[in-house]
Amino acid sequence: MKMSRQLGVAVLGLCVVTGALAAQPAVVLEVGTVKVTDQDVRAELALAPPSARERALDNPATLKQIATTLAARRLLAQEAEKNGIANSAEVKAQVQIAKERVLSTVRMEQFDASHTPDAKAVEAYARDYYRSNPKAFEVPGETKVSHILIAGDTPESKAKAEKLLAEIKGGADFAKLAKENSDDKSNAEKGGDLGYSPAGRFVPEFDKTVAGLSKDKPLSDLVKTQFGWHIIQFADKRPARTLAFEEVSDKLKADSMTKLLSDKRLEKNKALIKDAKIHEDALKAMGAEKPAVSAPVKK
Repeated sequence: MKMSRQLGVAVLGLCVVTGALAAQPAVVLEVGTVKVTDQDVRAELALAPPSARERALDNPATLKQIATTLAARRLLAQEAEKNGIANSAEVKAQVQIAKERVLSTVRMEQFDASHTPDAKAVEAYARDYYRSNPKAFEVPGETKVSHILIAGDTPESKAKAEKLLAEIKGGADFAKLAKENSDDKSNAEKGGDLGYSPAGRFVPEFDKTVAGLSKDKPLSDLVKTQFGWHIIQFADKRPARTLAFEEVSDKLKADSMTKLLSDKRLEKNKALIKDAKIHEDALKAMGAEKPAVSAPVKK
């Protein structure tokens, strides 16, 4: 497996990082006769997602770790060559499969580039999906509320909550009291603002109270939940609606691009193996080679 991964990395580097490999390689690590170059490191990084690759290139410690790993791997591969491991049929097959995996991946990337649908095709597919799946773009009604939480189930916590409720009813600023008193620190600094939420978002007692609030009745009485005592203030309500295409077009177009390319890939793969002949007997024979499970032995 070590050798097959090393070969895969090398081939991927040769196929993908063409710009980096055009320059003369610079040695970044030497151990004995083994030399690891910047091109080797870039080839290894080609296996990583672009964001991880960029972070690694900006971090000398990470690059050093990759170089030392490559050196150890290369030395192990040399040992494998010397002691005959590389000559076994199984290892040769693994090396070949690793090579084919890397080359086929790069070929598919090339295939994608030449079969990328144009903007018109992507938009047409996205709009067709939008029209055909209206329920996928329905959003429920949402209510925006703020709350003040006084944690605990003690006479003192209830008394504090009652005092705050009286102050609010007397004209005190809800947001100010929330910042100064609420035990829900995730939103206290925002004046207790919980944003817009659909029904069912909160614990039942809280949710039921929110459902009963409106512009005509914007302030709740004390609400007891497992977290303590709440005072809830209504802010706004949005009715259920269907999202307009323009609101979801970016995601739909990205998904459509992926789907159209995936369909092209599937067509390509089907075309490649359309004349394949499956040798069922050989496959069944493989299953028959599984080692038998021994019965437990009594001691």
